[in-house]
Amino acid sequence: MNTLDAEQLIEAGRELAAPFCMEVIRDSQTRTLTVQQIFRLLPGKRIVALAECCGEQLLIKTYIGRTATKYMARERNGVNLIADAGVRTPSLLWHGQLADGRGHILAFEYLESAVSLFDSWQTAEGYDEQVAILTRAMQIIARLHNVGVVQDDLHLANFLMADNRLYTIDGGGISRRSEPPLPRSHSLNNLGLFFAQFFPTFDEMVRVVFPAYEAIRGWGADASRLPELRREILRNRENRKRNYLDKVFRDCTRFLCRSSLKEFMVCERSEYNAELEELLADPDRFIDNAEILKNGNTTTVALVNLSDRALVIKRYNIKDAVHGLKRALRKSRAWHSWSNAFRMEFLGIRSLKPVAMIENRLGPIRRTAYFISEYIPGPDALECLQGLDNPDKEMRALAEVLQQLCKSRISHGDLKATNFVMAEDGPVIIDLDAMEEYRDHQQFVRAFNKDLNRFMANWDDRPEIASHFSGLLADLPLQARSH
Repeated sequence: MNTLDAEQLIEAGRELAAPFCMEVIRDSQTRTLTVQQIFRLLPGKRIVALAECCGEQLLIKTYIGRTATKYMARERNGVNLIADAGVRTPSLLWHGQLADGRGHILAFEYLESAVSLFDSWQTAEGYDEQVAILTRAMQIIARLHNVGVVQDDLHLANFLMADNRLYTIDGGGISRRSEPPLPRSHSLNNLGLFFAQFFPTFDEMVRVVFPAYEAIRGWGADASRLPELRREILRNRENRKRNYLDKVFRDCTRFLCRSSLKEFMVCERSEYNAELEELLADPDRFIDNAEILKNGNTTTVALVNLSDRALVIKRYNIKDAVHGLKRALRKSRAWHSWSNAFRMEFLGIRSLKPVAMIENRLGPIRRTAYFISEYIPGPDALECLQGLDNPDKEMRALAEVLQQLCKSRISHGDLKATNFVMAEDGPVIIDLDAMEEYRDHQQFVRAFNKDLNRFMANWDDRPEIASHFSGLLADLPLQARSH
């Protein structure tokens, strides 16, 4: 098994893989630490892993690079702040240095049976379980706030359940913001950050679990507090969304991005393999040998079967010189599709799953572009509903998607029934290149009503479906006005 020093850990970057060994100096003695599983990797900076040393299993955090000492000290300080607040956190067992002196290691007790509250949330069965999870988080956050301490990266994954005990982790994100207790404005801002991690559909839970926080803080009744918290949630969510959508066009842990004078390419790093690399190098060759789903002047859509999956390639064509001139300096429709797919993901609205996006370029001039997504089997909504005698379940599912779009102030731009695929687990929105999110309230209402009119026109020959949809969607414009 290889023994790696700090330089080798840095050089390995994202390719670092367990198992491997490190020589660690602890209590003036050199010991061998065996890394068994990597949990989190920030290339050239930090490694969080399961490791074994002297027969003991440990959760280790390894800090390397120029900022190693700074972030190691921040973690140690944060762990002490959590403990000082009377909040349970995994014990820091020891601090060591890499044998070459160019890195630090913090060793924590390993909670073998631990499950994060995020994982518990993902598997929660129903409303009551979700409320119980959020209530426990509220109580811990309140105790931290009581002593003037905040978690700057506050989310459910930073809470662990082990043997029915709740632990708070990630001392690196913990800081003292004020003398105890934390002021109301700072408290609500931090809570706004926490609730902004959830999809908007869960916002109604805030009023149910917030009293648990208020009780620990000893706050009396105040009708203005909950509306203020809701404003903080919206503000934090908007900031997170902006940062999230910026990240989908950058090379990072999740995305592989390449940019040159001739091409811009970004794809999901987890999807990237030799076969996808071949497709991205020459998508036209794959389109020429694929099943063509649509062949128009401005778009060509092809179903491509790879060895392990089926993908849909949507090529945005340049039909003539005038069209090319109009599109040359604008973000391509493939760019908008890629961005909007992740906008839907962020908001928890089901849409097609993006895999990659390519723009052919000549310097700043954009030319042909490609949007690649997973293939979703199933009929479109028009075919599905017209083939059913009683499509009530399917209609309610479609209405729910429209309600989510409305609440998020998003217009689709071409809301035909054929732009919904009725997958086994519910409707999926496709054709995202004309989708737009609005800040201005009146502009949104006009655009969304246009969407609704286009959607309702699908059912002109089925008046019973049109009538049912009219009832299901009757209050959507009112929701738009009150948002």
